[in-house]
Amino acid sequence: MNRIRPVVASAVALVAVATLSACSEMASGAQGPQHGEPGHKMLSVGTVAGVGAVVTDADGKTLYRFDKDLSQPPTSNCDGECATQWPPMLAGVATPMLKGIQDTQVGTVTRKDGTKQITLNGWPLYEFSGDKVTGDMNGQGVNGAWFALAPDGSKITAGKQGGPAAGGSGY
Repeated sequence: MNRIRPVVASAVALVAVATLSACSEMASGAQGPQHGEPGHKMLSVGTVAGVGAVVTDADGKTLYRFDKDLSQPPTSNCDGECATQWPPMLAGVATPMLKGIQDTQVGTVTRKDGTKQITLNGWPLYEFSGDKVTGDMNGQGVNGAWFALAPDGSKITAGKQGGPAAGGSGY
């Protein structure tokens, strides 16, 4: 009987530590895993000068939609080289954390390679490789097909309209 108590106490302590660690990760949001890694993803509302509220990731980077994708049914049409310049926001192992975004607007789509990509109002979400820091919106209007998203999932047409993406890819 005496040997069972220390084992039970140890197990309870491990569960408590694991639970507290998970809660800490979830609360921090921006400290969590990044795109393409398992874990919690975050969609947040950020502000870009001259534009206003835009959807961002955990690092505060602007997220975009591609006009050649479909929202109904959600379909991603950016693969291969396109996905190198416009990395898709892949779903983690848990439901994305949201800050200023309605949970009813968020979903996923299965990409051609079998990965799951996060959607907002049906539109698959992407980063732009040309955005380097929080507040960049260098992908806005690129090739007349890439646009930042408002918190309700609609496309933002205001702001600097970019020309062809690096390398003139035509995406």
